[in-house]
Amino acid sequence: MKPMFSQGHATCCTILSVFGVIFLGTMSYLFSIPAISLTHTIEDPNDPADVARACMTATFFYAFMILFCGCQSWLNKREERSEIQLQ
Repeated sequence: MKPMFSQGHATCCTILSVFGVIFLGTMSYLFSIPAISLTHTIEDPNDPADVARACMTATFFYAFMILFCGCQSWLNKREERSEIQLQ
């Protein structure tokens, strides 16, 4: 199977996705408890639990991107090794 993205793009996407998982996971947790220091009041936003669920959904998307881009990096490395062996 040939990779769809270059090694640099796949690595960049993986790193950004790791930061996305960390940030959105933290935001999801803070909105689920509802942290007054985050929202400044308990009423803002109207339903912090919905915001927490939306952040968790985005966290799962970024986790999927870590897996996908990690596989792309692996495919790029495997393709490089096979080219070296053929020469």
